[in-house]
Amino acid sequence: MTGQFWSVVSCQSLVASSRCSVIRACFTTSDRRLFACLSSLVIAFSALTRPPLLFRFRKMGKRHVILSAVVSGQWSVVRARFLVSDFGLSACHLFPPCGITRHCFFLGLLLLLNPVSPRGVQAAQNPSSHSAAPPQAAAKPSQEEQESQALQDAVRSSEDNPQVLLKNLEGFLERFPESTRREQVLEFIYKTALRANDPETAIQYGEKLLELKPDDAALLSSLVDLLDRQDDASSRAKALQYAMKLVERAETELKESAPTAAGKDKASDSPTVMLAAAYLMRGRLYAKSGQTDKAAADYEKSYAAYPSQQLAERLGDLAAKKNDLKRALDEYATAFAFPGPGIDPSRREEVRRKLGSCYLALHPSEEGLGDLVLARYDELVRTLAPRFQDSRQPNANLRDPFAYVLKRTDGSPLRLANYRGKVLVLEFWATWCGPCRLEGKLLERVTENFRNEPAAVFLAVDVDEDQASVPAFLKEEHWTTPVVYSQGLERLLGVQSLPTLVIFDRNGHVVFRQEGLVVSGFVETLDKKVREALGQSVRASSP
Repeated sequence: MTGQFWSVVSCQSLVASSRCSVIRACFTTSDRRLFACLSSLVIAFSALTRPPLLFRFRKMGKRHVILSAVVSGQWSVVRARFLVSDFGLSACHLFPPCGITRHCFFLGLLLLLNPVSPRGVQAAQNPSSHSAAPPQAAAKPSQEEQESQALQDAVRSSEDNPQVLLKNLEGFLERFPESTRREQVLEFIYKTALRANDPETAIQYGEKLLELKPDDAALLSSLVDLLDRQDDASSRAKALQYAMKLVERAETELKESAPTAAGKDKASDSPTVMLAAAYLMRGRLYAKSGQTDKAAADYEKSYAAYPSQQLAERLGDLAAKKNDLKRALDEYATAFAFPGPGIDPSRREEVRRKLGSCYLALHPSEEGLGDLVLARYDELVRTLAPRFQDSRQPNANLRDPFAYVLKRTDGSPLRLANYRGKVLVLEFWATWCGPCRLEGKLLERVTENFRNEPAAVFLAVDVDEDQASVPAFLKEEHWTTPVVYSQGLERLLGVQSLPTLVIFDRNGHVVFRQEGLVVSGFVETLDKKVREALGQSVRASSP
């Protein structure tokens, strides 16, 4: 197969199992500029994954790609290996648009920054004319080449530390303020800051990105949440401005969308639910600023669009502040009886306390309270039955990882909020992931090094869809590291490959992230990174 920029001179399919194949392709070119374009994928990927020994393992859908690449010692040859599920017949299946992982977002950006000029293409198609050309002095790198090199350097020098990568990319924008890739880099910085739990940087670059995409509802919603978390008057005032824009955007989208019979029982990305979320965000900000009437109006609009336990409780709180105990009792009864999965038991316990207090203020005893709750539950089940045909995701709509409540293997909850101010090490794994077994054993060696250090916490976070197989796996493997179920945390942190290791420092920022298993030096590297996060001196390497 001959392409415009390179040719595949060999392609071999080695069947590894009934589910996948290993494809080896050798790309050749006689033009150094073309070779640089091809090898930039390998170089950038190497900077992100830190060879020499890398295992990449993940569940794969049809024609999804797991990347693994090496450069041969010869200047004119790039060798690439791809593990592809349900391999097709043509090489174009190696890079399907739907199969690009999170790594490829930036790898694609790096390739984009090193384009091949028409002169290079012509030279590749006519090698003889290229070789016959007289030698010339090296030309000064073009603006695009300088930007490409600067971005590659930014990735390589970050050494898996998201905080360093953010600083490097900020430096890139300072150096190239008029770059045509500005929007791409801004978006990458913003998303990286979110994954690193760095709200200040996320706000700074999110607002710059909003100037380019003022109607982006997801970006507006994220900025409202980030600014609200700063918990100061100026940030809250700015958050309210964005919340108003979000409400206007949601109202417009709802008017433009065609009504459906399912209405408010559609998926969470429907215009109705988007509008309910916008009203809730604005109402919450009104409540915090003391504008109770406006807050109540927004909460009522939100509940009418998409009822929830949280909204019923907030309406009850506002009614209680106004000493409207009958209204408060009605709302608390709704909040307590609200059906559906994913409701925090401790939150329900708090609602129960409020409900009992209101009832006793209106009645001499709690006699009859149970009948009220049961009647409200029956009413809600009838009204909301279509919505709960599909179970909701736990920890839905949370953007702060330390607000997540995970689940231990015995079913008890584990609040990550308990680990604020500590160094938290999370290893994401699954029972079907072969390399995870090995990394789990290596992680236990590091965990043992910090057995007497209460400020260092290690958790093995399982992402299996079927959790029934996990206890048997743990019994077989004899893991001692505490194991919890992810409960959606892997989505928030953008986990795309397994195993994935993430370290949060005492400030809640991600300071180290490693995707895939690097066997060589794993224990030493992780021990060093944890001690750096703790502020301890790093142990000298044993001979």
